[in-house]
Amino acid sequence: MAVGRAPAEDARTVLVGIDGGGTATRLRLATPDGTILGTGQGGPANIATDAECGWRSVRDALDQAMAQAGLSPVGCRLVAGAGLAGAEVPEARARFMALPAIFTDIEIVTDAYTSCVGAHGGQDGAMVAAGTGTVGYAVAGGQTRRVGGWGFPQGDEGGGAWIGLEVIRLMLRAGDGRTPRTALTEAIRNRAGADGGDPMIWAVGARPADFACLVPQIVAAAGQGDAQARALLARAGAEIDGLMAALLEGDGFGGLPCCLVGGLADVLRPCLSPWSRSRLSEPRGGAIEGALVLAGRLHSGAIGRE
Repeated sequence: MAVGRAPAEDARTVLVGIDGGGTATRLRLATPDGTILGTGQGGPANIATDAECGWRSVRDALDQAMAQAGLSPVGCRLVAGAGLAGAEVPEARARFMALPAIFTDIEIVTDAYTSCVGAHGGQDGAMVAAGTGTVGYAVAGGQTRRVGGWGFPQGDEGGGAWIGLEVIRLMLRAGDGRTPRTALTEAIRNRAGADGGDPMIWAVGARPADFACLVPQIVAAAGQGDAQARALLARAGAEIDGLMAALLEGDGFGGLPCCLVGGLADVLRPCLSPWSRSRLSEPRGGAIEGALVLAGRLHSGAIGRE
């Protein structure tokens, strides 16, 4: 917990739930009894990659939500629970907290933790998140377990950035004759060169979110029967299978309910093995609900550490 700016003596307590991922930030304001007051959105918030960018994204989302709610920070005690990508890196959290204080109190955990808490309504459970990146996370009896989620490009297999990188690699191999050109490789080549640049060097300096933006085109091609697109999504599904199997191994975790969450959940669910699909349950909420649970615990003094 970090104490930030000091509120007025008669300030109103407002809970703030923050879901900051590699592509976008969502923020929700609520009263301590759960009444939603306002919402806001911002840009990427991977604080391991760029803490200042994450801070600006959170600030932008908060400004929107406060304006929507008709509130002023001066008259509020803002108690925040923040699930931020990259928060497992202590130095990243330190860099974020060294920036100007936005909240009265804040607890920063990984977005995997808040996703898991939200998916199971604050109860024990497991989840695999598939969005720009991927990660498996479980909470059982105060213990946590994490599988994957080590960031792109060294990890996050099966996620949107990984899928986008794989299709770029396919396009590059087709471009120099190592594999035949197909409708998919030509479509990606045209997309990469849409702004007049050289599609063969499009990936140089591209961010994870840029690679993830290619996924809808792959999904559309798969829906039209493209064999390469279907094979790529099948490989992504196999990566999710591996995360889930590893996550649920070991005493205390094997019997947990497990949810598949994230922006690619619906895309990849049909690509999972029968065993994985049989283990899935419907999520009760999302990462932002989990972040509000965290904010509520912080407000009540019953904070549960990651």
